[in-house]
This record gives sequence, C-alpha cells and structure tokens, in this order.
Amino acid sequence: MKRKGFLLLWAVTALAAGGILISGMAFTLHTALDFEGKGEAELDEALIAQDVMERAKYFLRFGKGAMPSSGQVTRNGKVYDVNIRRQKEPLQEVPMVRVRCLVKGRGSDGFALETLVEDRT
Repeated sequence: MKRKGFLLLWAVTALAAGGILISGMAFTLHTALDFEGKGEAELDEALIAQDVMERAKYFLRFGKGAMPSSGQVTRNGKVYDVNIRRQKEPLQEVPMVRVRCLVKGRGSDGFALETLVEDRT
C-alpha cells in the first residue's frame, strides 16, 4: 500500500518535464522565426536601395530613364520608405553629384547607400 500515489507522482513529473521541454522548443522556434524575419527585411532594404541607386546612376550618367524619387515601395508584403537626396559637390574641379539613398522599414534603422557620380548636366 505504500505505492498508491507513486504512479500519480510519475505522471505529474513527466507532464512537468514535457511542459518545460515544449516551452523551450516554442521559445527557440519563436526566436528563430523573428531572426529570419529581420534578416529578410534587411535584405529587402538592401536590394531596394541597390535598385534605386543603379537607376539613379544610369539616369545621371546617360540621361536616360527617370531619376528615382522618394516615396514608399512595397516588397514581399512590407512597406519601405525610400528617401533619395541629390547634392551637387565639386571634387577637385570636377563637378560631381552625391546621391544618397536611405531605405527604412517599420521598426528598422534602415539601409543607406551613397555614391558620387560625375555631373554631366
């Protein structure tokens, strides 16, 4: 008669251990998915900034196409703010244009690219 509560004690211990394992796995999965989402957003920011800068350089060098403008871009269901700034800047007697592109997603520090292009205008 000493072992009457023994099975109940084992069941409670097993449930507690299983709960601890499941909560640990859930936390790890949540952290991994959050990390993956942030990485995807950073990659999207970089790709948008690269695309905008390439179009801006093409316009400034060859005068074809259109100079990209600031605004919002949607990529993979997320909205990103794009800010483009042009500034004329002489560099050792050569007229240059400094182009800076900043792409920011929600809750992000943003991704910035900057380049100098010869001013042909």
